[in-house]
Amino acid sequence: MANVNRYVNGEKRTLLINVASGITVELGDLMFIDDADNLRFNGSSTGDNYGYPIENLRISGSSLELNRAELKNHFLGVALDDKDGISGGFDRKLTIATSGQFNFDLKPAKTIRVGQMFGSSGTSTASNLLNQKIAQTTDSNIALGYFTESKVHAKTADVIIRTIFGSGLI
Repeated sequence: MANVNRYVNGEKRTLLINVASGITVELGDLMFIDDADNLRFNGSSTGDNYGYPIENLRISGSSLELNRAELKNHFLGVALDDKDGISGGFDRKLTIATSGQFNFDLKPAKTIRVGQMFGSSGTSTASNLLNQKIAQTTDSNIALGYFTESKVHAKTADVIIRTIFGSGLI
């Protein structure tokens, strides 16, 4: 689901972050800041302090679980703008929500309860994180926030995010 306004309600603190010209960002993407070396390109990147959709986070030789754990330390929030990635174009500042309540697709569908934690979702075969899907977790080392509703066999869920800039890191 591309370009989905995932904001539901609550206090929405925002920041502007530079995004490189060749990077495509869709409304509703989970975003991270590349503020350390080796977070992208299988561990062969230099930290540039730009924002990226989480599909770009991939540390050297890592598993899905290691990428999910690394994301927590660099999680910015949810993209409130979109941009097409054009090679050789111009960098652009995008608005990122660092707090608030949002609705995301769950992968896989699960029974969830208020207060349970969620983290990023991904593909275990390629260790790729998915920009707009989340997964229930019991591991606070990969948690990005909490569920704010209870559902049986939920395909979507409302959540409160906890970012590196937001209050109360998990």
